[in-house]
Amino acid sequence: MALTKEVVADKIEVVEAGGNTVVQVRTATRIVEDGEVISSSYHRHVIHSDGDWSSEPTNVQTICNAVFS
Repeated sequence: MALTKEVVADKIEVVEAGGNTVVQVRTATRIVEDGEVISSSYHRHVIHSDGDWSSEPTNVQTICNAVFS
């Protein structure tokens, strides 16, 4: 019986907000026991064009670089 914790950016959206383009990121935190998710929670945050996305996962960085360049 092994428990593991997974944290992944599972939903990334490019959205127009008040004339500005932003990237919304949903992060899922999952507790997995023997391959089955037994608990999950979500957190959302928004990245603006003047923000720092260097600490984001690679897939989020790639999208931000494409959207904000």
